[in-house]
Amino acid sequence: MLFLQITSAVTALTLVVLALCLIPVLTELKKAALALQGAADLLQKEVTPLVKELRDTVSDVQVVTGAAAANAEGVNMLLSELGHAGHNIRMINKVLGIATELVANAPVWITGAKVAGKYIADRIIKSKIRG
Repeated sequence: MLFLQITSAVTALTLVVLALCLIPVLTELKKAALALQGAADLLQKEVTPLVKELRDTVSDVQVVTGAAAANAEGVNMLLSELGHAGHNIRMINKVLGIATELVANAPVWITGAKVAGKYIADRIIKSKIRG
């Protein structure tokens, strides 16, 4: 029976020591849980406006993106028209080059016509004189 009493006393003493150690641990866990709850509440208060601002920003970005997409079609049309205008300018440049070449060669043609005219006039005069 003495063994049972000693075991019961050791068990009771162990439970008392465990309770004495467990009480501060449980108190600290309660404080930590309360601090965590306060942090969660504060985070909830801060996150709600942040989420609202983020939604507003996303909405603004969608509006800007939509406007940019609408303008992109206009820009594509403008670039296409600029391409056509560039093609037309190249064609005009080609025609002007040909006209410039003709004008540059005009004195040669005029000189050739004068020489041919004089030659023909001389031939006609000589043929009238002979005949």
